Amino acid sequence: MQELMIKITENEQKIFVGIDVHLKSWTVTILTENIVHKTFTQPPSAAVLADYLRRNFPDCEYYSAYEAGFSGFWAHYQLLELGINSIVINAADVPTSQKELFQKNDPIDSRKIARALRAGQLNAIHVLKIKTLEDRSLVRTRDMLVKDLVRLKCRVKSFLHFYGIDMPEQFKSPYTHWTKRFIKWLRKMYNYLHHTV
Repeated sequence: MQELMIKITENEQKIFVGIDVHLKSWTVTILTENIVHKTFTQPPSAAVLADYLRRNFPDCEYYSAYEAGFSGFWAHYQLLELGINSIVINAADVPTSQKELFQKNDPIDSRKIARALRAGQLNAIHVLKIKTLEDRSLVRTRDMLVKDLVRLKCRVKSFLHFYGIDMPEQFKSPYTHWTKRFIKWLRKMYNYLHHTV
C-alpha cells in the first residue's frame, strides 16, 4: 500500500528545470516542488537532458526555461518534441537578488531561472513557428548576400581606380558593368597586372 502511495505522488510531481545555454555546454538546475535536486553541466543537447529526467524522475511533468539569446529556438523545439514543457524567456524578466547581481555565474543563473519557473514568476516570449523562422532567415540571408556582392563590386572598381586603370568607353554605362564581356575584360586586366608586377 505504501509503495502505491509513493507511485501516485511521483506521478503527480512537477519537475522544474532552469537552463543556462552556452555554445559548448548547458548548466542545468533541477528542482522538485519541494527541494533542489542538482545543478550540473551537460552537453548542449535536449535529448541528454530528457534522458536524465526520465531516468531520475519517471512519470513526472517536466517544465523548463532558458533565456533567449544567440542560440535561437532550436533547443525549445527539441525540448517540446521530447515531452518537456519549455518556455523561452527574456533575461531581464528573471527576478534577481542584489547578491546575485554581484555573483553572476552559470550555476547561479540556472538556479535563478529554475526558482522563478517553480514560483510561476516567468513570462514566456512569443516563439515563432519554425517555418516562419526559416522563411525569415532565407530573406535575411539573401539581403546580406546582395549587400556583400555590392561591396565586392565597389572594391573591384576601387582597385581599378587605385592602379589608374580606366574602363573602356563600352563599359562606362552602369548597365554594362558585370556583363560577361566586362568580366572578361577584368580578367584580362588582372593577367596584365599580374605579369607586370
